[in-house]
Amino acid sequence: MKTIYLLLISTVLIVSGCSKENNINVQDPTLTIEQIADQYLEAWNNKDLVTLDQLTANDGEYYGSDPQEIMDKNGLMEMYAQFFTDTTSSYLYTVEMRKIKVSPNNNSALIMERITFPAWSPKMPMCQTSHLTLVGDEWEIDFICWGFIIKNDDVPNVNDIL
Repeated sequence: MKTIYLLLISTVLIVSGCSKENNINVQDPTLTIEQIADQYLEAWNNKDLVTLDQLTANDGEYYGSDPQEIMDKNGLMEMYAQFFTDTTSSYLYTVEMRKIKVSPNNNSALIMERITFPAWSPKMPMCQTSHLTLVGDEWEIDFICWGFIIKNDDVPNVNDIL
């Protein structure tokens, strides 16, 4: 009788160990968002307006580092075009840190990046915050906000200068 139970238990373990899970092909949305963030960075540094246009939502809201820079998509693309035609400054940037937070329902995500423009603003990094929404099966950047980052200890000095 013990032999039958051991044989039955062994068979159940072997069969359960060989079964396939149905959700193995589900891609982690964080990886997809990471790829989009990399694609955005590459498009910016290559002055690729077509790709930047494709990545951003038509009904998005975009806020530059200057208080006057409150833009819709057309304004954003115009600003990008101005940066790309400026030959006096380099607006190439690098990402020093990136954090991605995907919503629990996997339909939206936030990207926070600390970015540095070595030739344009070497002493003051920026924070680039983006919001992405899943529309159908495509992710769109529907919000971007940029802001300069200064250390708390430097605030009085900056206030004195301004």
